[in-house]
Amino acid sequence: MPQRNDRSRSTPTTSPKNNSWFRMQAGHQSDADIYIYDEIGFWGVTAKQFISDLNALGDITHINLHINSPGGDVFEGIAIFNALKTHGASITVYVDGVAASMASVIAMVGNPVIMPENTFMMIHKPFGFTGGDAEDMRTYADLLDKVEEVLLPAYAQKTGKTTDEIAAMLADETWMSGAECLAHGFADQVTPAVKAMACIQSKRTEEFKKMPESIR
Repeated sequence: MPQRNDRSRSTPTTSPKNNSWFRMQAGHQSDADIYIYDEIGFWGVTAKQFISDLNALGDITHINLHINSPGGDVFEGIAIFNALKTHGASITVYVDGVAASMASVIAMVGNPVIMPENTFMMIHKPFGFTGGDAEDMRTYADLLDKVEEVLLPAYAQKTGKTTDEIAAMLADETWMSGAECLAHGFADQVTPAVKAMACIQSKRTEEFKKMPESIR
């Protein structure tokens, strides 16, 4: 991984809520480090700010993307995924703690994806909340199904699994360690466990049914 240096320029998000949890830094060798250590969406890392900061990095050829996130808004995440996928720079993804939910989709832009032994990735079916009558509920359920259909190819392309295989894993809220991600094709390299794995401090984790106790 290219190292940052004293002459690197920093392009932090301007959102006061993000503080240091979302950071982009570009060095003098056409590489950049990006850290997503927050939820995805208006309460954390927004697509608008992410893309603005990404464009501000200028002509870079390689991105080191570090992720420790419980996920968040699916449409914000899709916009971030697409911005990275079409950027043109090669991307190495490092899962520094947890890449859960929409954050795991964003991780799929990496080639390679690198995970220490004691980090996790989680994939699950899209979910949300709405109100209204029975017809409103059916319409919302159809929307969730369509969202899942949009997400499936990102996992399938990375892993080589069929969309049916991925759909079954989503339905089961599948949590995977670094080694399990490697075995299933979600990661390309596993490294020794870091001394202290970053934890997720987010109410979003209350929505997860099978989250390992070791990272709560």
